[in-house]
Amino acid sequence: MTVLDKSARVLAIASMVAVLAACASRPDIRTQSAPALDVLEYQTFGFVEHPATDKPGYTTLTTRYLKEAVAREMIARGYSQSDSPDLLVNFEVGSKDTIEGTSWPDIGVGWGRWSRGWGWGGTLGHRDIRTVTEGSLTIDVVDQARKELVWSGTAQGRLTRKAQNDPQPAIEEAVTAIFAKYPRSPLVASAPAQ
Repeated sequence: MTVLDKSARVLAIASMVAVLAACASRPDIRTQSAPALDVLEYQTFGFVEHPATDKPGYTTLTTRYLKEAVAREMIARGYSQSDSPDLLVNFEVGSKDTIEGTSWPDIGVGWGRWSRGWGWGGTLGHRDIRTVTEGSLTIDVVDQARKELVWSGTAQGRLTRKAQNDPQPAIEEAVTAIFAKYPRSPLVASAPAQ
């Protein structure tokens, strides 16, 4: 393999890493279940009186969007919403700014004056430093009578400017992704009678 072939290969690998990093925009989903409690034994759900997403004295738009999305997912799984539920649902959101950066190699090929033959060298000369906002959404499902956590799901990922300006679609997507890992699958609609 020649020096030019090696340089081209290094650039190709660096480009592939950049493309893979750009594709990593889906949220990371983590869940946990209480081993002694079975979500299949419950029939109804409701929301805690003051979810962690509310402000003192009023309900936020985030809370409203979350309640709509979570209710849709719970009803799809056969639960019914109730004023005296078996399960209570709470949610919490958080965000933090982080600094991230990448370095791209500078690679050159040339003739050396004090040596004989071709040579190549490289430095980490190009740097891309930026601040990104990472957000998280946690949904807790609690046994109302026992006051114990039954199931919890968290979505964590990068918040885009678009999601910050119009959060409802991002909330819908995150809730759907979290509930994709819920232990009770959505009910399949039966085929219409003929």
